Amino acid sequence: MLARFMYNYRSIIFADRSDRYWQLGYAGLLLAGLLFFVSCAFYKEMWFDEAYTVAMVRHDFFRICEITALDVHPPLYYMLAKLASLVWGQDIVVYRLVSVTGMLLFLLLGVIHIRRICGNRAGLYYTFFAVSLPVMLEYSGEARMYSWAMFFVTSAGIYAYLAYRQNQRRHWVLFAFFSLGSAYTHNYALLGAFFINLSLLTAVFSRKRYLLKPCLVTILAQIILYLPWLFVLISQVVAVTKEYWIVINYQHLLRDLLVFYFAENLPASATWLLSFGWLAVCGFGLYTAFTQKRHYAGLALSSLAIYLAVIGLALLLSQVKPIFITRYLMPNSGFLFIALACGLAAVRRQGVAALLCTAIFIASSVNFYLHYDKIYNPRNNDLRADIAYSLNPDDIFLYTDIHPAGIYMVAFPNHQHYVFLPGGQEESKPNPFQPELKLIYDLNVLADYKGRIWLIESANSQLLYGHLGKSEPLFTVIDFARIYDMPYLSHKGFVFVGSLLQKETGPVPPLPAQE
Repeated sequence: MLARFMYNYRSIIFADRSDRYWQLGYAGLLLAGLLFFVSCAFYKEMWFDEAYTVAMVRHDFFRICEITALDVHPPLYYMLAKLASLVWGQDIVVYRLVSVTGMLLFLLLGVIHIRRICGNRAGLYYTFFAVSLPVMLEYSGEARMYSWAMFFVTSAGIYAYLAYRQNQRRHWVLFAFFSLGSAYTHNYALLGAFFINLSLLTAVFSRKRYLLKPCLVTILAQIILYLPWLFVLISQVVAVTKEYWIVINYQHLLRDLLVFYFAENLPASATWLLSFGWLAVCGFGLYTAFTQKRHYAGLALSSLAIYLAVIGLALLLSQVKPIFITRYLMPNSGFLFIALACGLAAVRRQGVAALLCTAIFIASSVNFYLHYDKIYNPRNNDLRADIAYSLNPDDIFLYTDIHPAGIYMVAFPNHQHYVFLPGGQEESKPNPFQPELKLIYDLNVLADYKGRIWLIESANSQLLYGHLGKSEPLFTVIDFARIYDMPYLSHKGFVFVGSLLQKETGPVPPLPAQE
């Protein structure tokens, strides 16, 4: 009996020892992900999309649904941020940590599911991509919905696969749950969920018809539970076909798609080299996995097909009205990571794979340093600090661009803010920045106002400063225009010009005619 016990004990020890390196690898990646993502969530400055989140979360749940229904995004992410605010308070860091949580859950899919389905090597590579690709650091620390969209849609794909392979009730339920979570988080995650359902239904109908009943019931349940928002989506699509801000530069589209995952902070040459090496090595390995009929080849190819199908459909719909920008790749990126991780796991010469991962890790470390320096740079606070230094209780703010308006309305919510849009028309859709921020179409709204105005405009469009600060006698320039080139906002494409004016009461003459 003792000999048998010792034999079993030694078997367990050796089995554990053979798996210990994989466990250490996963633990190291999870720790690195936690360090990378959390450490980049505590800066206070924000850009417009994050300010939009902050403004949304100030409202109650019903109002959040009302505003998102008349915009272009589903409400689930804002509800998650709202729940977090009820526990930890309304703060941009809280909302960023909500995004970090979504990203960490996305990492855990590699540890919990991908390694079990595709093997330790593929699971480790998936987790490595999720931690190390520069774009992941960028989107993990922003108060936006992309990390949660990635988690929901990738989870939906995983549980659809498990439901197809194992036909367990909990897998069908979780598939429906995560699929609905995808649909209610981002419209590109909705497209991912659509292709997951379509792929599953096609596979069931062609190969496992005995699964047709649970498959159809699950899809029907999703449709019923999404039905309330489906009518909203239709109205959003109609609105988008009339007017939307996206412009697609088809000349550079392929380049932008290829380098997207490395292009955040790295030099262009390094971005191209890394992108080509990553796609070439993993793509060749994926071909090897397919020709050798590895057990995970089918899942890898299906994942890649879903990822490409979303892009293809988006570009097809963009022929009617442009609706695609590269950041919309994020919700379905998990499928690309699964496919390329399986490909890298199938590479015969794992030394090549190790060399590729080493290069990506070095680039990731450089990217982390550059990103950290950018977001925590003291210059990011220059404009807000200058305003706060001499702000009076009765001062108001005036803008000609919604982007600085949203940012500084959130920063100074106890003051009235106006966005002047010459020639515009009154909009019926709700504004999450109301009531502190108002859109005006005639400067005579301010005719009876007497006091100081903080004028903030984009550097490439100083429409009002050139008129009011130079030729309008009702306005006196107290502080001449200063250019604020702040690293974080500049990275997002925003350079602002701030100035302080004193206004006397009286009607404001119209702007001079544009040549």
